[in-house]
Amino acid sequence: MKTLVLGELADISGDVTQNTWVGARSARDLEASLGYGAGRLAAGWWVLVLKQKLTPADFKFSGLTIRSGGREGLPAATEAADRARPHVHDQVLAARGPAGTEALQRSTLASIPETGAGRLVKVIPVTRHASGMAPDQQYPMGGGGLQWTLIRPRSFLVAMAVDENGVARIPGFSAFLGESARYDDRARLNSWLNDA
Repeated sequence: MKTLVLGELADISGDVTQNTWVGARSARDLEASLGYGAGRLAAGWWVLVLKQKLTPADFKFSGLTIRSGGREGLPAATEAADRARPHVHDQVLAARGPAGTEALQRSTLASIPETGAGRLVKVIPVTRHASGMAPDQQYPMGGGGLQWTLIRPRSFLVAMAVDENGVARIPGFSAFLGESARYDDRARLNSWLNDA
């Protein structure tokens, strides 16, 4: 992946959720919300906000953040067992057929705002995926937010960068984002993520 630069656009694919489940949270709160193993965000992370309209061809349904990788059930102890879990999108496709699935995708896209707490965002940890680490340790059950998987890169704004000290940067402002962060600072960061 190319280097991310605060304030610039980047074409990104992978799992996304709504800003309601991301926002200006501490590393520990965000890990629990999204389903990252404890300490995964200790080295920092980026929050990217979607800046391009999606079409049904751009994404798959991936259920909730309680399921890693958009698969049914809890994460498994081995890669093979984890891959054996059925994917949510495949189940939707089997139940509704291609036309019904596309209609549901269009309906879903119509309900997602381009700005605000419901907008789509992507979190990218500085600490990347560790091959060989058990899925149930690397991606435990998250908080239950809706998630989708972008199957082709779409345009995102690199809206916030958080460093290993818990300092969040947005254009023209930075603030501590740890457990004891000030309410006004969190509110300013959240407002930016909602409106950028």
